[in-house]
Amino acid sequence: MTPPPPEGTADAGVLGRLPRATTGRRDLGFLGWQRLLLAPRFLAARNRYRRYSRAARIRLAGFCVLALAFGGAVFAFFYRALSYFLSVPDFGPILTYKLLGMVFVTFFSILLFSNVVTSLSTFFLARELERVVAAPVPTRNLFYARFTETLIDSSWMMLLFSLPAFLAYGVVHETGVGFYLMTAITLPPFLLIPAAIGVTVTTVLVNVFPARRTKDILLILAILSVALLYMMFRMIRPERLVNPEGFADFTAFLNAMQAPESMFLPSTWATEILFPMLGLRDGRPFFYYLLLATTAAVVVMACESIVSRMFASGWTKAQEGRQTRKSMQPLWERALAVVTAPFGSSTRVLVEKEIKTFFRDTSQWSQLILLAALVVVYVYNFSVLPIGGNPAVTFYFKNVIAFVNLALAAFVTASVAVRFAYPSISLEGKAFWAIKTAPVSASQLWWAKFWSAFVPLIVLGEILVLATNSYLNVMPFMNWLSAATLLMMSFPIVGMALAVGISYPNFEAENAAKVVSGAGGLVYMVLTMSFIAVVVLLEAWPVYVVFNRQFSNTPLDATVWVGVVSSLTAVAVLTAAVFALSVRHGISRLEAIEA
Repeated sequence: MTPPPPEGTADAGVLGRLPRATTGRRDLGFLGWQRLLLAPRFLAARNRYRRYSRAARIRLAGFCVLALAFGGAVFAFFYRALSYFLSVPDFGPILTYKLLGMVFVTFFSILLFSNVVTSLSTFFLARELERVVAAPVPTRNLFYARFTETLIDSSWMMLLFSLPAFLAYGVVHETGVGFYLMTAITLPPFLLIPAAIGVTVTTVLVNVFPARRTKDILLILAILSVALLYMMFRMIRPERLVNPEGFADFTAFLNAMQAPESMFLPSTWATEILFPMLGLRDGRPFFYYLLLATTAAVVVMACESIVSRMFASGWTKAQEGRQTRKSMQPLWERALAVVTAPFGSSTRVLVEKEIKTFFRDTSQWSQLILLAALVVVYVYNFSVLPIGGNPAVTFYFKNVIAFVNLALAAFVTASVAVRFAYPSISLEGKAFWAIKTAPVSASQLWWAKFWSAFVPLIVLGEILVLATNSYLNVMPFMNWLSAATLLMMSFPIVGMALAVGISYPNFEAENAAKVVSGAGGLVYMVLTMSFIAVVVLLEAWPVYVVFNRQFSNTPLDATVWVGVVSSLTAVAVLTAAVFALSVRHGISRLEAIEA
């Protein structure tokens, strides 16, 4: 029998009452069970806030201000884009519709993958499940409690970032209260559908494959995610936005652009619900809302039925250990020796530990498959861009896209860094005391974490930049500038990921997704995006000047050269300063953490 939790803990106060819940005079009921099962999560959050020091509460207030500022930036972007669309007759409403559809498609695909990964932890790998499963908790109530946790963990950040976008739609089109109310009742069923699908997929695969073959499970999860993401992307068909010549006339182009992408996608239903509320065209929003709401209800009930029948066997298999392939060990050790050869003895041991830990955690390395697919889709987008036509237009178009691509590649690098570099300290868990008591300095540990993340990230970023630039056939200056700038920016991008991750440690987290979903993850993304934006603004004028002189075959005079060199020097100084501050702050915070 599972021993009772110690007195004085959240589990002792809440989960300790579970065995008495069914022996009393009255049943708890559905809502009572949900309050009981979800109470530890909210009590832990409340107690964590109460234990905050004054400095921690000041940092929390600063985080809230930073989040509001970032939300304001998102709102400003959508406001300007939608205002411009509104000023374009005939074609503006179509672009507004397409942008709304792309927002929902993107959210749906990200939410689906996030729920698949998160549900594996909340339903099958969470530590508290040993006590909860052993207690007389009805399976139905356990399902809805775990489903709620999965929904919150996987959706809160996406929901937070989407609100400024929807607010911009309402403000630009002066919709009134009706649009906001319809948005408020549309988002819950829209979030429920990918959550239910993700939980179902995870439950089925955990039952089909033994836990010692978890790599196979997550490999299939990644492949399914890749296939879904690719289908979502192709359904958007973004190349039609820039290739109207493929239609017989402009009327046919407009009709094709106004047609929904797929009537079987929840993202299309959500778009059809909100778009008529903007007053740009008539529609059937209530019909599509009923379709969305009933589909969400059916999918959740189907998910409950499947999980209720398969949870026990799946959870049992999830407790099985893994078997090691001893035949692969010699080759693996030789490969590690080659990779870590440039480092000193102490750093080499730490880097080897990082690499081994990464590939032992299937939830970590399996995402490389999805990442590779995203790179392929990213590069493919540039291969289908129409770059023919007027030579002058073509020249500017290719090089401007290459400059924008530099910012996009930096954003992608930062997004990957927040998933892999940011949680690296927190993932040490309770074993962190072993590192703190070992004869290893905080500086050695920090640099081992840095190089373990920096090398793969810079390879990813350079592939994105150089491959897309080769498709665009940009001028050599733009090619070399993009590669060099991304190389420089990668240092502070990874450095800030480690520094912020150390400032917001979560050694109790069971996986990287929970570490990233905290306040620190949002702080890091806001700081990194602000840094990238400043770098891009500093390089905008030199790139513009070189474009003009290159196209007109006019050499750069001394004054222009001074301006170009000054701007590029400012970029180098900024990146060096941010990186130095990140290193200093990260190492000092690492030294301050108690073992």
